[in-house]
Amino acid sequence: MSNPNVGIRTFPMYCIVLLGLGLMNHVIVLPPLLQSAKRDAWISVLAVLIPYLIWIAIMHYVMKQTNQQPILDWVRQQRFGRAVSGALRIILMGYLFLIGAVTVKETINWTHGSYLPRTPDFILSAALLLLCFFAAWAGLQAIAIVSGILLPFVILFGDFVMSANLPRKEYILLTPMFEDGWKPVLEGCVYIGGGLAELFVLVIVQHHLKSKQRLWSVSLLGASLVILTAGPVMGAIAEFGPFEAADLRYPAYEEWRLVRIGRYIQHVDFLSIYQWLSGAFARISVSLLLMTELAAGGPKGTRGKIWLSSLSLLFVILVVLPISDIQFLAFLKMVYLPVSLYTATGVLIVLFVMAFVHSIRTRRKTHG
Repeated sequence: MSNPNVGIRTFPMYCIVLLGLGLMNHVIVLPPLLQSAKRDAWISVLAVLIPYLIWIAIMHYVMKQTNQQPILDWVRQQRFGRAVSGALRIILMGYLFLIGAVTVKETINWTHGSYLPRTPDFILSAALLLLCFFAAWAGLQAIAIVSGILLPFVILFGDFVMSANLPRKEYILLTPMFEDGWKPVLEGCVYIGGGLAELFVLVIVQHHLKSKQRLWSVSLLGASLVILTAGPVMGAIAEFGPFEAADLRYPAYEEWRLVRIGRYIQHVDFLSIYQWLSGAFARISVSLLLMTELAAGGPKGTRGKIWLSSLSLLFVILVVLPISDIQFLAFLKMVYLPVSLYTATGVLIVLFVMAFVHSIRTRRKTHG
């Protein structure tokens, strides 16, 4: 178990997760999901619930057997070899880098296309990364405190847009189901699974948690993420229809533009800026912090500051590369989301086998 005098409690950690994974599953994953499954996209979301809870149970088993130690330290201590530990370090850093890079690129694309069209990408990305740099340098506890302040308003605004658009929703558009068979649904499951699999970050950050994680609490968190995804997917189909929703670049943002209260109150989509930037802040800050921990043991020392600065600068450089939004969306659909699912699941299976071997060794020692 982690040292009770350091780290953060479960609830603040879950605030970070809800903000960070909320942006992915509530916003970023929607275009690939709707393009592939269209009217049946909501079925894809519900179809992953049971497999996802099983996936979470396996993850919880790993966290329990490793006693929530730093995961790479535990791998070395169990004599699985430095080569295995080193390979896992590279894979985890690559995974976290993709999370951060995709978030920065998608955030700047959306910002540039929606409310700051004439501001250079370099200025936008530098401002965002400067904020996230200082948050990562301050540590996970600081990120958790800020997330705990931001999250209630994100939830409040989400409930507001959902309620305000109820008169415009035609849920009959969710049917008929399985018009094109199971194939689109299964393709959609891969995309939504790629977003949900980012919960694996809990394993990477487990040594920062003060208390042992309960299976019911992690499962409740996972179920909340699935519900969080189902809402905007069903809303987009009910409001725009399956084909129009599939053509939209940011369906969740377009739902904000429909909000109208009475005759005089409309154009409240500026509230979505708060939601998006809150999620981006959590995702980028945590990815920078964890990559720095894996590479240099933390952001406080000279080596850590160099890593943190270099990674932040690299994110800025990636944003200004001449990559069109069409190319980036194709990358999300064909590369990032499938790789996220398969990488997180593959590493989890490897750790599960290690944890199972560890439990057998422990029982043998106990029983002589």
